[in-house]
Amino acid sequence: MHFIVYNEYGDYMKRLKLRNGLKGQVIKLIIVIAFIVTSFLATFKFLYDKIDLKMNNTAYIDYLVKDSFSSYNLSDLKRLSSTEFLLKYSFGIEKVNTGTNVDIITPVIKDNTDIKTNDKPTVYIFNTHQTEGYNSTFLESFNINNTVYIASHILSEYLNDLGIGTVVEENSIVDVLNTNGWKYGYSYKASRLLLENAYKNNPTLDFFIDLHRDAASYDRTVTEIDGKKYAKVMFVVGLEHDTYEPNLTLAKNLNERLRSISPSLTRGVLEKKGPGVNGIYNQDFNKNTILIEVGGQYNYIEEVNNTLKIIAKVIYEYLEENEKEK
Repeated sequence: MHFIVYNEYGDYMKRLKLRNGLKGQVIKLIIVIAFIVTSFLATFKFLYDKIDLKMNNTAYIDYLVKDSFSSYNLSDLKRLSSTEFLLKYSFGIEKVNTGTNVDIITPVIKDNTDIKTNDKPTVYIFNTHQTEGYNSTFLESFNINNTVYIASHILSEYLNDLGIGTVVEENSIVDVLNTNGWKYGYSYKASRLLLENAYKNNPTLDFFIDLHRDAASYDRTVTEIDGKKYAKVMFVVGLEHDTYEPNLTLAKNLNERLRSISPSLTRGVLEKKGPGVNGIYNQDFNKNTILIEVGGQYNYIEEVNNTLKIIAKVIYEYLEENEKEK
């Protein structure tokens, strides 16, 4: 009887010793893991605070802004929003004009002639619906806002590369609306103020692009050509002003040029009039005023960028041919 009790006691002690041993190993493992994690976080913080980090997605931004991303400052990554970051390092714009200095009666906006373009800018690019956005999931950690405003600057870059001087509107449409006490439905009235002032400050302007994006489904706004995806283009022409015919002719001309490159690039020319639409779109301002919708809300900025490069070439060829005819 004593022998049996002793064996049970011995087995119990062995189990207890084994359990304590396992518990000790688990504690040691936890301590090691905690040490590794703490060391990693401390090292990362030291590197982040002390040295310039290269973004993992440098190729993505470099794709948009070409080689201008080669020298950036880490403090800008910490301090600036991504829109300001892209504009600063791609286009040399230190600060975006908020538009709050636009007066109700006589708007006074920033003179855009100091932008790095040709001496005599020809093309003015603006966005009546300035905050229309594209798919922005790729670099959310850097708060990149892929909007038609960014697309305007990309288009400007491509036109500049072809020798076409451009001015991109930097004033905020929202601030113009707020300053004048207008609701969103007056956006075209707000962009008209900026359009007229841009021309006043740059009388050599002769081609006016209101860049938008559509709200259609992804399958309607994307095409693939030779394994590369592009955002589809649609031209919108308002028919509710007496001088719409030259604007319509321009839209059809550009549309056919795109079709000659690839029919799938364009969704055609949309003629709009009647109740519920603007019907003018500021196209009564000049015969060379055009509204272009590039892609939709589900398109990626890479697809938009691919298309903008083609649009720039098409506009360049159009302007060159018309210059020869003068």
